[in-house]
Parts: sequence; C-alpha cells; structure tokens
Amino acid sequence: MLSGFTRQETIALTGINSGRLSYLDRTELVVPEKFGNIRHPKVVYKWQQILEIKTIERLREKLSLQEIRKVLDFLKSRNYEYSFFQHRLVFVNSQLYLIENMQDFGLMVLETSGKNQGQVVIHEIGTIGDIITELAREAEKHHVLDFDKRTGIVLTR
Repeated sequence: MLSGFTRQETIALTGINSGRLSYLDRTELVVPEKFGNIRHPKVVYKWQQILEIKTIERLREKLSLQEIRKVLDFLKSRNYEYSFFQHRLVFVNSQLYLIENMQDFGLMVLETSGKNQGQVVIHEIGTIGDIITELAREAEKHHVLDFDKRTGIVLTR
C-alpha cells in the first residue's frame, strides 16, 4: 500500500493541472517526496499536501498568496487536527481567526471595527471539513483506492 498519493492521483483528487502542480513544487509551496531517477522521479504527495493543494486552489481567487501561506502555516501549526476542521477560518483585516462560535466572531468583529472606526475587511475561508468532503467525493469518483486508509479520514455518507 502506498504511503501517499501519486502525481496522477493528486491531479484527480485536487482538479489541479500538471503545470500548476509543477509550479507549486518549483516555488516550494508544496514539495512532494521524490524517488528514483533524478530526471524523471516517482513523485508521492502526503495526505497533508493534498489538503494543502486543494486549499490553495480553493482560496487563490479570494486571497493573496501571503494570506494563503498564513492558512497553510495555521494548518501545519495545528498538525492538521481534525477536531477543528468543522470550524470556520476567517480573515479579519489580514489576521486569521479560527471561529468556533459565531457569537464570539460577532463580538470580535465589533471589537476590531472599533479600532478601525467601523471599517473591517472580512474574507471567509469556510471550513476545512468542506474541502475534505470534496476530496473524498473526488476520490470516489476517480476510484482512488484505499483513500480512507491512506488519509485516516472516515466520512459518514
């Protein structure tokens, strides 16, 4: 059993094209493991990298690259804990927040708006759980074998 996903599986799961995948590797945003021949290595992506790629693709129209890096750093700093995947991630004035309770979010926005005389820029990212669900659907659609075993994700359908 593979300990990750091949380049072709990664393309199928994330919907990203080969050129964009190469760009992410070249810019060191998402660097896969490489084995064998230096000129044409076998490339394997870890589950966390699949999640990162899908997150990047989902956010690149909404956020700057700097903000996307903050989201990826946040995921890494939390070791991709599944417990927070149901909560929303939101940027408020370029600061990333994990929102567990929408009432707390409202109070935080009011506090932030007071500091900025009522002007607040909000970019909602949504929940990482939505991205995982989307990846699981793509795995089923493209017949990516042992997806749940290789990711450790068990989804109720």
